[in-house]
Amino acid sequence: MEEKTKAYKNRGELVFETLKREILDLELKPGQMISENEICERFGVSRTPVREAVRRLQEQGFVISVPYSGTQVTLLNLNNIKQMIYMRVAVETMVMRDFVDIATPLWMEEVRYMIRKQQALIQEKGFEPEQFYRMDAEMHAIWFRATDKMKLWDMIQAQQLHYTRFRMLDFVTETDFTRIIREHTELFELLEKKDIAGLERSLKEHLYYSMKRMKHQIDVEYKDYFEQEE
Repeated sequence: MEEKTKAYKNRGELVFETLKREILDLELKPGQMISENEICERFGVSRTPVREAVRRLQEQGFVISVPYSGTQVTLLNLNNIKQMIYMRVAVETMVMRDFVDIATPLWMEEVRYMIRKQQALIQEKGFEPEQFYRMDAEMHAIWFRATDKMKLWDMIQAQQLHYTRFRMLDFVTETDFTRIIREHTELFELLEKKDIAGLERSLKEHLYYSMKRMKHQIDVEYKDYFEQEE
């Protein structure tokens, strides 16, 4: 723990960053209660840095204070997630249009390389879904970087409270990673052909697929992870 602590300004920041990552990676589940005593014991710190970390998590919406119960990880908001997917489809479609116009062989090779890395990863025994999630994000970021639109990509990635956790749940419950790679390969081939109409259709299906695939999980298995819609 001492070596980890050195990487952060203070113990409060270490606790904050660790809990935030665990919430985003679904190690701490939506709706789960967090005990201050357990955190103190786990990190070997006093209540002061723990309370500071919890306060920052509350300010950013990752946890809420429940009277007479303690601190709870916030639930996912399905309407927020649907709007984020809608926005991402709209923005990324435009970015990919721009990418088609400037995609050099070198940029295309970056996309091809990321797909190969994904193919290699799923051959690894016991690979973690979050590893695939990071590679997936790296690949989509390529056309934003190539078109000098990284500010937009960062804004999309910043929607972590609901959207990032939903994407992580998507990968945690995915049983066919080869399907995702096939879709990525299709995007690559459409980029090569400069098929704008095909790209827009394929990207929309790709980004919305998880909502369709997970309908049963959202309604039944992981119902407790989501705020109940009015």
